[in-house]
Amino acid sequence: MRTPPSSPPRRPGRPRGLDPRHPARREAILEAACGAIVERGFAATRIADIAQLAGTSTGTIHYYFETRDEVLMAALKWASERLFARIEAGAARSPSGRLAHLLAVAVPAPGPARDEYVLWIELWLRVLHEPSLLNDCEALSERWRSYFFAVVRDGVEAGEFTPVAPGDEVPDRLIAMVDGLGVETALGYRWTSPRRMHARLRAFAAEQLGAELPAVGGP
Repeated sequence: MRTPPSSPPRRPGRPRGLDPRHPARREAILEAACGAIVERGFAATRIADIAQLAGTSTGTIHYYFETRDEVLMAALKWASERLFARIEAGAARSPSGRLAHLLAVAVPAPGPARDEYVLWIELWLRVLHEPSLLNDCEALSERWRSYFFAVVRDGVEAGEFTPVAPGDEVPDRLIAMVDGLGVETALGYRWTSPRRMHARLRAFAAEQLGAELPAVGGP
């Protein structure tokens, strides 16, 4: 009796990670990768762990990704798209409303927001030891930063903001505040919490921009 053939090999020339026969499989793998990395840390996460969570084989994981670093970067990009989608959901608001929404989204509250922040921490640590990941890391960071620069610029042009420093300096200050408090909050330091971080961000932004931010849903 002939043994049924296994899954067909990737055709020569077909880019790794693209399989029109199973469009949802890659997303399931990335979701599983996020869960495994957040739970175990990148250093302790094996391809086998991701395969088990995704309900597939290690061979299938390698069909889409050649190395663990590729999985980490792809998982972070996938998770970041969820973050960017939440930010852009507030695009129709006034600049003050957009900034208030952005600051609320930036807080690593329990759930997907904290998981995304943990992935960033894991990536920052990995970049220290694998500089080839720096360009991709910078590209994601640049998109994240662009939301702050755009909303401050639009608020100044609309007359809603009166920055206490040059327009390109205040967004940097806001980003630094978010990153610093975000790491402490994601790690669970006793002197902070998502609610406290949110309040600090709103107060600092109002001070830096001479504006009263509208109330939005917080963490």
